[in-house]
Amino acid sequence: MGKNNNILITKFIDLYLIQRGHYLIQREYGHREYTQGKRSKNTGKKYPPLLDGMLNDHFQGKCTVGTFSGEMHTKFITFDIDYSGNLEMSKQVTNRISEKLSRLHIPEHYISFSGKKGYHIDIFFDDLIQVKQAKKFHKYICEILNLNIKNVEFRPTNKQGIKLPLGIHQETGNYCGFCYPESLRVMSKEESENYFLRIKKIQSESVLDLIGSTTIDDDYIPKKKDILKTEDAISNHIPLKDYESSKGYSIDRAQDLFLNGLKFQGSRHSSVFQIALYLKYCGMDAEQAKTELYTWMEWQDKTTYTTNLPDCYKDIDQVVKDVFSNDKYHLSGHKKNLSVSLDEINWIIKMCKEKNQKLITYALLIHSKRYATMNGIFFFPIRKIMEATGLASDTVQKQLKKLEGLKVLEVVERDRRPKGKGLSRKLPNLYRMPKIESKINDEEVYTTEKMNDIDLCLKFYFSSKDLKEKLTKRQYKSIVERFVAG
Repeated sequence: MGKNNNILITKFIDLYLIQRGHYLIQREYGHREYTQGKRSKNTGKKYPPLLDGMLNDHFQGKCTVGTFSGEMHTKFITFDIDYSGNLEMSKQVTNRISEKLSRLHIPEHYISFSGKKGYHIDIFFDDLIQVKQAKKFHKYICEILNLNIKNVEFRPTNKQGIKLPLGIHQETGNYCGFCYPESLRVMSKEESENYFLRIKKIQSESVLDLIGSTTIDDDYIPKKKDILKTEDAISNHIPLKDYESSKGYSIDRAQDLFLNGLKFQGSRHSSVFQIALYLKYCGMDAEQAKTELYTWMEWQDKTTYTTNLPDCYKDIDQVVKDVFSNDKYHLSGHKKNLSVSLDEINWIIKMCKEKNQKLITYALLIHSKRYATMNGIFFFPIRKIMEATGLASDTVQKQLKKLEGLKVLEVVERDRRPKGKGLSRKLPNLYRMPKIESKINDEEVYTTEKMNDIDLCLKFYFSSKDLKEKLTKRQYKSIVERFVAG
């Protein structure tokens, strides 16, 4: 996978993907809808989530990828313009919508060619927007311009996907590049990719103000029926308890709040609640979460909240108590890629000469896939590493220093100290792992929900003979055969 493709993939994920478990793949013989966890009728194997390798194939024209929204939220809106093969009419309507959006002070909209007989106009959001609100905005624009919603369709929903740009339409062979305004001439591959990397997001308020809607209510608490109906309900996959979700709060939004802070007044309590859910999701205990939230509250822009700081701390105490004593609140959002490629497991074998290094690095890799931000940053408390590997605290800490020296692990920030009064407990280090270039076959990849099944991963890719050549005799017995003795 080329360096430029990695940059494109990162941008794609940032702009388009709210979940990876439900997607479309178009090939020469047609398109197919995939749901993570369902089994292939031909091979019997479970379908994986949407992998980075599939996005790489999309850029290379080997297939065309499409995505869906979440159950309740989306990162973007698409006006899918198609006048039954009348390309000239599609052009006229596309330009009319573009002109209207600009007049409504939304110049940040982006036109691409569908590859066959129409155009897509995309608008991207810094924060998530509810699908029902996005639909309302789409309807508002169509009504102003007196357009038929059968020719100007709304996308995406959780049932109707949209093919992504920068690929090849598998039926026509046309490049689905971005278009120059007015003329709608399709840019070349290089021009489209450079243009794509300069795309900007807008705040959802720009759209909500036009339709008279508001963002999520500050006192909103998820209902039981919302909690039980998760993003993963669209598939046959039954997630572990930690991945059950409430519709109201997503991983993406919680990460954004945690890293970038409050955006406007009236959202403080809801934001604290979402971040507490996120910290619990990442494996922190209540005391660690409280410490993180105190520190987070310290650096917020004072124009974004009116409550005095001592009362903010009291609110944090209560929210953390509620979240950590009640298992019914969970986050929704994109399903992290919990797959391990052949290149990744080979990288672990090559870089980690010692057995304990292999165990810890495998746990770090799975943990980072599940919890890392878009920048690849994650925290992993020592206690959790011990639970995943069965190693003692001293051993874990010693090996982490070795892994840092081997460039297997980057410590982004260490010895983090809380700022709140009376808080002396250190915060977990922030880590990042290097990006491993992988060529992934979407039906021949090891998928997992565990951090301690390196033995199964090794057996998935290698025969016993191969493993005896790759590992020392002692490592083979203690890692590959460790469950046999038990």
